[in-house]
Amino acid sequence: MASSSEQVRRNVSQSKSGTKMVAADGSPSSVFDLGEPPWIADAEVTRCEACSCQFSFFNRKHHCRFCGHIFCGKCCDHSVTSTRQGFVDPVRLCAECRPIVKKDNEFMAQKLPVLTDGASFLLEGSAVTCKVSEWTHTSLEFSESHEPITLSSITKVEDIRNDASSSVAGLSLKYKGKDGVSSEVQLMVDESIKNKSSLIFIGALKKALLTLHGPTPSSPRKK
Repeated sequence: MASSSEQVRRNVSQSKSGTKMVAADGSPSSVFDLGEPPWIADAEVTRCEACSCQFSFFNRKHHCRFCGHIFCGKCCDHSVTSTRQGFVDPVRLCAECRPIVKKDNEFMAQKLPVLTDGASFLLEGSAVTCKVSEWTHTSLEFSESHEPITLSSITKVEDIRNDASSSVAGLSLKYKGKDGVSSEVQLMVDESIKNKSSLIFIGALKKALLTLHGPTPSSPRKK
């Protein structure tokens, strides 16, 4: 199997939003890591962006740590640890960002370990182990016969289903190689061993791709 990237060293860092674990060289340690959004300037906002209440000495302004927008205390009172942003303690979130961060946390805790552990598939008739590279999580790696596929290069994912039962029999991945040419790989479940871990891996991989292309701290806030 292609070798995984070496473990990324992390240091504790204090930002304006809270205490974080960051890569020692300042770069993202995983493709799933997110940065902090630019904060809306206090002077630009006089009312809560959710309930429109007027700010005052007693009704203070609070920034959501995921979107960077300004809310009153009641509308920004959700306290959740944003794992993808590297926070080690709960931070303030608005009502719109809270479910996004919670879903991200569930992915990091439950789905990502499935991907780095890997699963067995049939690739062009041969048994291979497929896994997401550790630490940086940049690519799909195979035990043999295939070059790694960068996750960001995958353009389309489709279930392959059995004609008779319509159950999932594998996964089709379309991607662009280093030369820019579109290619396809089919990861088939070995039905002879009824490997449930392969189906769980397929579900986790689809969730990973949705997470990569989902809302980020720099995403514009819907009005």
